Amino acid sequence: MGNYTFTKKERLCNKRTISALYAGAHRFMAFPLSVHWMAVEHSRTASPLQVVIVAPKKKLRHAVDRNRAKRMMRECYRMRKQKIAETLAHHDRAVAVGINYVHHTIIPFQQMSKQFDKVFDTLSHQLEEWISDEKNQTAANQTAGATSEPPLKEASQKATPVTPAP
Repeated sequence: MGNYTFTKKERLCNKRTISALYAGAHRFMAFPLSVHWMAVEHSRTASPLQVVIVAPKKKLRHAVDRNRAKRMMRECYRMRKQKIAETLAHHDRAVAVGINYVHHTIIPFQQMSKQFDKVFDTLSHQLEEWISDEKNQTAANQTAGATSEPPLKEASQKATPVTPAP
């Protein structure tokens, strides 16, 4: 039986990380959801998977609608996060994820649940690609570093002593 909770450690609250997440991260859509994700340093996070859930006032004018949308998104996330969190923990990686509601009306919970299935399938596929790419790059760097000799310093790169001006 999985751990179906959504603790404070899993909530993304760092403003710098949130700004970086929306400025230049991987992005995909599964209407009515827009998902942003980026890798973060595992040592800086309390959880391998941190999430921010957004229902903007521009799309949903009434607070009750925004609260309902966020409540449904949290519930859908909570029930599906286990597989991705375990994969990230196993590979010692961490990601920050932003899930935005982009439709102007509330959709039924069953439809939201189906969209979250699509979101988590796409997200897990992209994360697996990212992890395998990182492993391939690390392996290539290690083999290249083991076979090549260190570069020689050229005469122009040698340090010259600095003498004080008279």
